[in-house]
Amino acid sequence: MSPASSPAAEPRTPRSRITSNVWVRPARMWSGIILFAFVTTHLLNHAVGVFGIAAMEAVQEWRWALWKAPPGAIVLYGAALVHIALTTHRLIRRQTWRMPDDEVLQIIFGFSIPFLIVGHIAETRIGGSFYGVDEAYRAVLYRLWPSAAWWQSALLVVAWTHGVIGLHHIVHHRRWYPRWRMSCIVLAVLIPVLALAGFVAAAREARAMAPPAPLGEMQRAGIDEVRMLMDSGLAAFAFGVVGLLAFAYIRRRAAATVTLTYRGYGPVKVPRGTSVLEASRMHHIPHPSACGGRGRCSTCRIHVLAGSGELPDPFGVEGRLLDRIGASANVRLACQIRPTHDISLRILMPVLGEQRVREEDEQQIQEWALEQEATVLCLDLRAFNMLTRSSQPYEIAVLINRFASEMTQAVEHRGGRVDQMHGHGLVAIFDTPTGSASARNALNAAQDMARVIDLLNAEISGALPIPIRAGIGIHSGPVVLTRIGADVASSSLRAFGGTITIAARLEAATKDMLADFVVSEATAKISKFDFSGLKSRDIMVDGSDMAVSAFMIGDQEALAQVLGGTKMLAETKAQTAMAAARG
Repeated sequence: MSPASSPAAEPRTPRSRITSNVWVRPARMWSGIILFAFVTTHLLNHAVGVFGIAAMEAVQEWRWALWKAPPGAIVLYGAALVHIALTTHRLIRRQTWRMPDDEVLQIIFGFSIPFLIVGHIAETRIGGSFYGVDEAYRAVLYRLWPSAAWWQSALLVVAWTHGVIGLHHIVHHRRWYPRWRMSCIVLAVLIPVLALAGFVAAAREARAMAPPAPLGEMQRAGIDEVRMLMDSGLAAFAFGVVGLLAFAYIRRRAAATVTLTYRGYGPVKVPRGTSVLEASRMHHIPHPSACGGRGRCSTCRIHVLAGSGELPDPFGVEGRLLDRIGASANVRLACQIRPTHDISLRILMPVLGEQRVREEDEQQIQEWALEQEATVLCLDLRAFNMLTRSSQPYEIAVLINRFASEMTQAVEHRGGRVDQMHGHGLVAIFDTPTGSASARNALNAAQDMARVIDLLNAEISGALPIPIRAGIGIHSGPVVLTRIGADVASSSLRAFGGTITIAARLEAATKDMLADFVVSEATAKISKFDFSGLKSRDIMVDGSDMAVSAFMIGDQEALAQVLGGTKMLAETKAQTAMAAARG
């Protein structure tokens, strides 16, 4: 029974507050995305300056058509007002100033932007719209260079960095992000560098040209008056924010408190309305949060042991996320619930590594666990028990060490790494940034492994009761990379997930299908190799009703035809013949 139906139950969070929280977060996010899009187009326009002022002004016409036209201007200025208002609201609601370093930098840069940009707006947009000031690039650059160059450069770097941090927090939990992370980093560095280079090159060109008409007295007086009004407004805004922060602090100190009882850490008292994650940070309780408390991950989730009936039902981002992960009853996101009554709880996800609170929660969690797309290769030696029964212990040791060394080299040569190595097989992970490269590398590694096995058979055939044979299964999909160990320095990286299970099942299917290689359709598709000459079959995955479509490849020659490596195969046969002759 819901506590709301009990006479002794306290009222839940008002519906109006729940409704407002549903739209506040997406409104703040999308307004920020719109502003970042404006900054991006502006910097790209600057970057064109390396080709000259004429190129900049040509691109500017397109940019003005987007942002200066009434619809674009309304969207832009509306996004600016919404973003500033909602960000200020979020800042005032903070219960603690303990936060990751990148969030501190984002807040500082965000509130610096209005003070850095006010003069530029007055000289360009307002001056051009109301006082007839020339807004063409050659005139603006002439006025900016060199007296305001450092100021404009600082504005460019601050605005861009603020936006990049915000965008990173939005997308870095997306499954596709690890594959594109390096490309995003390159763009994040390249765009402002090119914008600064274009600004300097075009400004120097503008100074070498005939100067534009100077501002008239009426224009200068009008702009100065607007600048003074804007500066006064910003000062009032700054004092207002400081006053609201002070008022919120005093109100929190004077407000009633609630007791949060942490299993393993005991009770702590916090002002009513403080989120559980903020309470953990305030009292130095280790509590992971990969997204920094934005409700975009589930690492901060807790199990409410007592008092869950007094909490509002999950809604908005929390409700959707808990539904997606299939959370059980009384599991909530610590960053989203703000208890107004005493509760008892336990943190479900411990902080790995050093057991202390680190403010770089997101960075720490990414060091320990990461989900990304990869191609998994599973290999297993055939009739290994027969080999061990018919060989001396030293012979087995020589075979296993030679096998492990050669297989590891084959994997690493193709950009992969051995995730697990056991006496008669291995699991290898190929997780290069592009999925196509990972799949192609895994297939080429499989061919290399087959070549090495042929060479081993030729070299040590006299010491083996039967030739070495192996089955290989390959599948592509998401894997979870997790560090195992006491700390990052001494830990080892291991892969987990359904993709490995499927690859192992495909490897086992090589025995039933009398094939050396079984490659899933997922891997075949993204590898862009030609599998059209092969027929696919559905293979059931153990422990589930799922079937995986895969291609059966009988031997190394058939694989070489798929990979286009017939020349390499001929060379391998020649090497094998020479090794057999030496034997």
